[in-house]
Amino acid sequence: MTCSLCDLAGAGETVFTNEFASVLIHPDWAVPGHAMVVASRHVENASDLTTAEWLGFAETARKAERVLLDETRADRAILLKLGIQTPHLHLHIYPVSASLDRAAVMAVIEARASVARDASLVEHVRARMNA
Repeated sequence: MTCSLCDLAGAGETVFTNEFASVLIHPDWAVPGHAMVVASRHVENASDLTTAEWLGFAETARKAERVLLDETRADRAILLKLGIQTPHLHLHIYPVSASLDRAAVMAVIEARASVARDASLVEHVRARMNA
């Protein structure tokens, strides 16, 4: 079986990598800063990681969320782990406004919303993640 998240082919633009996870800016741009944190090891569930791997993955996700919130000036982040299309542990981060209602949030999650790609935002996220 080939896994697009094992080699990160076409999964998005990588802005950070460590031994536990990679952070990618998602190609669909449902909202500015839509990103994924992808586990380095091919597992389907967080509980499949060792404790050290989980702590490293979680710390990477925490840092990515903070950077994305700061750089997009969003109020909160919607975090989503499904693994339906690609059964490789990854967490979507959607920075959003607190004013969005449930319908608007679902439009973002279902990729029925989109914004123009902002190359400057990607570079700021990359710089902050690697600082």
